Amino acid sequence: MPCADGRMQQCYPVICAWMADYFENIHLHSIKQPHCPVCEAPKSSFGEGNSSSWQLRAYQLYFQKMILATQGDEMERREARQYLEDRAVGTSEGVFWNMKRISPTSIIVPEILHTVYLGMLKHLMHWVTSFLEHHSRIDKFNHLWAMMPPYPGFARFNKPYSRVTQ
Repeated sequence: MPCADGRMQQCYPVICAWMADYFENIHLHSIKQPHCPVCEAPKSSFGEGNSSSWQLRAYQLYFQKMILATQGDEMERREARQYLEDRAVGTSEGVFWNMKRISPTSIIVPEILHTVYLGMLKHLMHWVTSFLEHHSRIDKFNHLWAMMPPYPGFARFNKPYSRVTQ
């Protein structure tokens, strides 16, 4: 890679984070829904708050088992398939499984926009509109929403909130 001083330098890029939502992560890591792409916790334990008791996913071991599931003798294939099935691992290799200097369990970063901001906003707006409907104020809110004045960097709405689809 050309450096600022004009010389060519060797460069070894390393992926340190991959931002994706849950569904993208399970597909990238070849994990079956609805399981965790980071650890082997069963769905029944989600939300308990003690994730340290579950073993992290061993993606390199999964890859070795996947090879055995297709190339081993009959007993090895059966055992390898059962091992992968017990851990909710898909039938194809995950994108990050064999990349050098990458830990598939530590590069997962939640996508803030869809996971947090839009999810929280959707929840909040559902609560607000339910509250306003209960108190017979939703028509006033819709009217004010549609009348919001222009502001730099802010899209002006031309219809009531209750008719906004996205």
